[in-house]
Amino acid sequence: MFYNKFKNLAASVMLVLAAGACTDGFDELNTSPTLITDDKVAPQMLFTYVVKNSVFASFSPGRIHEFSGYYGNEATGNILAHSDYTSPFNNYRSYIINLKEIIRLTADDPTKVDQNAIARIFLVWNYHSMTDAYGDIPYHEAALGVENAVNQPKYDTQEEIYRHMLAELKDAAGVLGSQPNQVSFGNADLIYQGDVEKWRKFANSLRLRLANRVRFVAPSLAQEHIVDALTQPLITENADNASLETMAAASDVSNNNVNPIWLRYFVNNGTKYYAGMPVTDIMVPTNDPRLPLFADPIESDGVTFRGRPIQLLQDQKEEYPSEGTSGLGPLLYAPTYDIIVFNAAETHFLRAEAALAGITAEDENAMFRKGIELSMEQYEIDATAAATFLGQPVATLSGTEEEQLEQIITQKYVAIFFQATEGWAEFRRTGYPRIWVGAELGVTNGNIPRRLTYPNDEYLKNEQNVEAAVARLSGGDELMSRVWWDVRPNLPLEHPMKGAFPPN
Repeated sequence: MFYNKFKNLAASVMLVLAAGACTDGFDELNTSPTLITDDKVAPQMLFTYVVKNSVFASFSPGRIHEFSGYYGNEATGNILAHSDYTSPFNNYRSYIINLKEIIRLTADDPTKVDQNAIARIFLVWNYHSMTDAYGDIPYHEAALGVENAVNQPKYDTQEEIYRHMLAELKDAAGVLGSQPNQVSFGNADLIYQGDVEKWRKFANSLRLRLANRVRFVAPSLAQEHIVDALTQPLITENADNASLETMAAASDVSNNNVNPIWLRYFVNNGTKYYAGMPVTDIMVPTNDPRLPLFADPIESDGVTFRGRPIQLLQDQKEEYPSEGTSGLGPLLYAPTYDIIVFNAAETHFLRAEAALAGITAEDENAMFRKGIELSMEQYEIDATAAATFLGQPVATLSGTEEEQLEQIITQKYVAIFFQATEGWAEFRRTGYPRIWVGAELGVTNGNIPRRLTYPNDEYLKNEQNVEAAVARLSGGDELMSRVWWDVRPNLPLEHPMKGAFPPN
């Protein structure tokens, strides 16, 4: 199998309990912090709940997955439209409040220093996808304990949030393993089973990701953390990948724990998901051996793989019938799926980018090629096929610095396949990969949104603070307003087939 597994039956049992017993009435339980005390809820049970549900949420196909270009849905209408974007903002009630409760419950226990640090690290993972989606969000005043609860928390700027998240990751990684006689999360930790060394590598690798994210807007901050992170243990081997394997369907397994793509197609209503056009756009011309895992082949006018574009008008959709469009491949339609949170390939592509930018003295081409090698290894690609791919020009950096950046980001896009929040964020940050958009222009004039708009509920319950955040946005609370780190000029970049139809 590709990634980490549950190490024994206890982990599976914990997962079922978390998704079943803990889910019933969970909203009511967690909207009142007075009900969450150390004698009522064990930190490890809360952690299982948060890990399982937040990782599943990051994987389940939705609008952000379409923004990223990883998949298409023939039933989707105009996705470039105004909507009430409640997710991932609702992570506050589902995940943030519980992670902060774990941090409070373990703060004064010398035997739970590692649990505290791990919860802090995973809190950053949840927060960064939220702030990347919206921009400024409640942070320091959000989900405080009952004694200090703030009903209308202020919105911190994204710059403040990023500076704090980077510092948190550095500090938490340093704390891990510093105290003896620790109570481990054990199998309640569905990612690493309480392995503090792997959590340290994850924290440092995540810090490298976030530091790269801000390098265009805050180069000194980025350099400080990139250089420091490279002195620390990182996820450099697939054995250390952060991932969560779904469970196989069975009579005693909740459907909430089963691969949602498999479930929706084979059990529920037969929903078919298609590979996105950017995926085939990148992988078909180079005969990428990973493509048959990501997309199903077709036989249509000599075309073997054909991804589905977004924003097609009704008459354009007729050019993409089910039998003539590649569905998602066997990897994603398998009864079980290893949901990736962070992999070794990404670490090396981040290092390649930092070296290309002159932030480090590492060999950007060596890092780039190592990222591809690790991705091939992760998906168990035949050694000969992997070597053939690595022998092509696409697997060696060349050209201008911008052309090399495009190579790095494009291959990273493939290597982090179906991590939609990352794919969308990197598209916005760098402009890559270039994404073709159909003639349904929507409210963004045919452009992929630069952010999500704040939920309607915030205007009802926290109007003064959300309005203050909106006032800081150039362009207001709109899909094309840019978050703090989205500063590269002349984006989005034009797709070479813009205006042509069909484009593939």
